[in-house]
Amino acid sequence: MQLVLNIAGKDVCTIEVWEDKVPKLCQQFREKLPQRSMLQHGKLLGDLMFFTMPIVAPWENLYLTEDVGKERVAKYGSPRGAVCFYSPRQQFCVVYGDEASDEPLPISYIGEVVDGSLELQIAGYETWFDQSRVVELRIAG
Repeated sequence: MQLVLNIAGKDVCTIEVWEDKVPKLCQQFREKLPQRSMLQHGKLLGDLMFFTMPIVAPWENLYLTEDVGKERVAKYGSPRGAVCFYSPRQQFCVVYGDEASDEPLPISYIGEVVDGSLELQIAGYETWFDQSRVVELRIAG
């Protein structure tokens, strides 16, 4: 399933969510997207942007946040582009840069950015200084 992340009225990137690994969450996306929220920066958690969504989903493709970063660095040289969902707080999380969280927090590793990596990185830096911009997540197409 492909999703489009729009920040402040501009399409920023396309995200591939792995339906085979997170089918219950994909079903929630089909039922509830598009959604708008307020974008935040995980200032203590690395190069991470996140927003809260009215989606309650069980853990799927469960990882520790530190392991998501390690796996992506081993595979791609950077954690950039990792997409996760933190179920307890209903947060959709996107790593936009080279610094990922190294805390042992459980998270659902749900997909990756497949287009717009540079635009996402710029948006991440902007979010550091200007939180609470409107973010919209919708199904591509």
